[in-house]
Amino acid sequence: MRKKRSNVALEVKTFQGKSGNHYLVFRTPDDRFHVFVETEAKAVAKDCDGEGRHTRDYWHSKWNNATPPL
Repeated sequence: MRKKRSNVALEVKTFQGKSGNHYLVFRTPDDRFHVFVETEAKAVAKDCDGEGRHTRDYWHSKWNNATPPL
């Protein structure tokens, strides 16, 4: 049986700040931290110029027209 490599996976935890916001925090094996904040999907879609009447419409319009990553 092969031994698993250690210290190669991302660690993920959630925290709630004093403001009431929730944060998703990733810790990399080299001890770097990356934080994502909870937000309203519809507000973000509007901010990114999504089109449509409903949140799903906004995101479909953005998702289908997104530029592929390099």
